Amino acid sequence: MNNRPADDPLNANQDDNESHSPNGQANATTEVGRAGTYRPFSAVACANPIEGGMAGAGREVLVVNKLAGRVQFFARSGWTLLAELEMESFPHEVVIDPGGRLAYVSIYGRGVFGKNSEQPGRNIAVIDLSTRQQVRSIDVSPWRGPHGMAFDEQGVLWVSCDVSGVVLALDPVRGEILSAVPSGSFGTHWLVACHLHSKIYASNKTFDFLCVIDSRERKLIGRIPFPHGSEGLALSPLGDRLYVTAQRPQMMAVIDTQTDAIIEEVSLTVFSPTPPERNPQKRVRVSPDGRWLLLTSFNTGEIAILPGNDLRAQRLFSVEKGPMGITFADSNHAFVMNHDQGTVWLINVQSGQVVDRFVTAAGPETLAMV
Repeated sequence: MNNRPADDPLNANQDDNESHSPNGQANATTEVGRAGTYRPFSAVACANPIEGGMAGAGREVLVVNKLAGRVQFFARSGWTLLAELEMESFPHEVVIDPGGRLAYVSIYGRGVFGKNSEQPGRNIAVIDLSTRQQVRSIDVSPWRGPHGMAFDEQGVLWVSCDVSGVVLALDPVRGEILSAVPSGSFGTHWLVACHLHSKIYASNKTFDFLCVIDSRERKLIGRIPFPHGSEGLALSPLGDRLYVTAQRPQMMAVIDTQTDAIIEEVSLTVFSPTPPERNPQKRVRVSPDGRWLLLTSFNTGEIAILPGNDLRAQRLFSVEKGPMGITFADSNHAFVMNHDQGTVWLINVQSGQVVDRFVTAAGPETLAMV
């Protein structure tokens, strides 16, 4: 496990706003503005804030295909391909704006996690959902490697940039950086926004803590210990619980978002072991009613379904190659992206049955209902 950077932001005066520049050197960060032009919205509009309003009765789905470098739109009736957009290399995550008009797609770069320093991305593509066309890009320079995204309760778009060691607060309308919060690591890959307590939680694959950021003050306020790194994370519908999968061992922590204390550790030995030289790559999502948790295990080609009221009653299923992203279509059905197979499954989480399947371009990683 890597040690923390010497210029640890929690050990420094927070008013100094020290941050890592793209070359790893500390420099001063100027906050552009706090008002912005973003649209505030209610926390109940998004049960899983990292999905930014994906759940719902959308007539179409938007699929981000990382390896093909494309975004595809499919009709939910018959899975007809409606449109296909070529993206910069390479798109990873997607989030829908509070008004449901725009999709934001992070362009991570030509590398993968831990190997993205040579040609890291710097843009977030903005897609108009009514026309299915990219209308602009948000340049996050001088920061690099935008990846995880979430809207907070004020409508600010938060973006993790693990290559640069920061989490950005963006005005999505003006496309301006409001603040760059140093994460204290270069492993900050995914994040969620807790509207209930105005916090951003960011996992760290290769560092021994989970970041906690105050989304109103825009500063790092805490670290939750994860001795061997953390990966996928998701909030309960009310936002009072945070579920985080560990890199090692095969475990999921349950965190009280008021106190930021780990209140339960749940073994995930239902999954096949991941070889020590491989990245486990486990993700988790919670159904809109909180009754189910669904986890994917990329390297073992498996998913697990857990009842929300008994996290140890785990059911294991084998899927196609490389399951990654998860999006709940409703409280009983979820999409699973089989990244290495180039397919998407629609699963009945109560029965564990696959109720539908469609083929995408190479490398489907994330999906939004639009």
